Amino acid sequence: MKKKSQDLIWIDKKEKIISCDETNKVLNENYYETLTVLQNAFDDAIILGCSERDVRLKFSKLISNMEFSLGKK
Repeated sequence: MKKKSQDLIWIDKKEKIISCDETNKVLNENYYETLTVLQNAFDDAIILGCSERDVRLKFSKLISNMEFSLGKK
């Protein structure tokens, strides 16, 4: 994978940089897909009359309250 200027550096649980190209590729793709979805939702909210501040607070709270979910019932 070629290094792009917009590629992010990902850190593992031991505070080490993740060096696996495939892992970084997946993480970067997920990040930019999420960015696109959030940007579209943000734009929709503003067009529909919501306060930018309120939408940002709600999105921030959404992210802050996330927990690892795989394997949970």
